[in-house]
Amino acid sequence: MQTELGHIEPTAPSCVNGSGRFDDQYDFDNCQRNVENFKSEIESFVDCKLREINEADDEAEQAAEEARSKATEAQDVASKAKNEVERLSSDHSQAVNDFNTRAGN
Repeated sequence: MQTELGHIEPTAPSCVNGSGRFDDQYDFDNCQRNVENFKSEIESFVDCKLREINEADDEAEQAAEEARSKATEAQDVASKAKNEVERLSSDHSQAVNDFNTRAGN
C-alpha cells in the first residue's frame, strides 16, 4: 500500500517465515539486518503517515475556519436584510398613519 506522499508500506522480510533454524551464521546475520531494516522502514512509514495526518488536520481546520467565516458573513447579510425589512415595515406603518391623519381619519 502506498501513502499519499508516495511512501510504500513495508513488509516483513521473507527470511523470518522460514521453518527451522537458519542454515548458517551468514543467513542469520543477513536476516537480522533485514529485520533491522524493516524496523527502520516502519519508522519512516509511520513518520510519513503522521505527516499525512497532520496535513489532513491542517486542511480540515482551514476548511472549517473558511466555513465559519462564510457563515458569519451570511449571518451579517441576513441581519442587515432583516433590519431593512423591519425599517421598511416601520416606514410603511408611519406612512399609513400620516396618510390617515392627513385624511382626517
